Amino acid sequence: MKSDAPPPEVRELLRAYVDAVLLAEPLQLRLWQSAGVTLTQLRILRVLRDKPCTASGLAQAAGLSAPSLTRVLDRLEELGLVERTPDLADRRRVGVQIKEAGLALIGGQSIWHGTAIAEAAEQLNPADRRVLIDALRRFVAHVVAVQKASET
Repeated sequence: MKSDAPPPEVRELLRAYVDAVLLAEPLQLRLWQSAGVTLTQLRILRVLRDKPCTASGLAQAAGLSAPSLTRVLDRLEELGLVERTPDLADRRRVGVQIKEAGLALIGGQSIWHGTAIAEAAEQLNPADRRVLIDALRRFVAHVVAVQKASET
């Protein structure tokens, strides 16, 4: 009889991931209180951090309907975090890019300052930091690949 339970290492990885995410909750609250930014808005900024997008591509990447995305972008634009640019060749298309203030916000220098997470990161030796960075980036890339595969 085959068990549906994941292997012990997978369970351990998932528990460690949840523990790390829960450590970030106070930081998310600080972001909301200081900048008035929601988790959905942060998700949009994170997508835009890597490259500008069309509004439709951004809605798809963030899993939002067009009207919902419009409301999110309105707020992010009011906060000076993103900029929308109409496509001169096709007026139905709108480009969206993150502004310096948006990059600064998600870069988190001021938000992370004084947190236990930042202090712990500084206390790790450079080799351990590099291992953790590489592992987390690989894990995120795998999650994104699995998400994309499940969409097709």
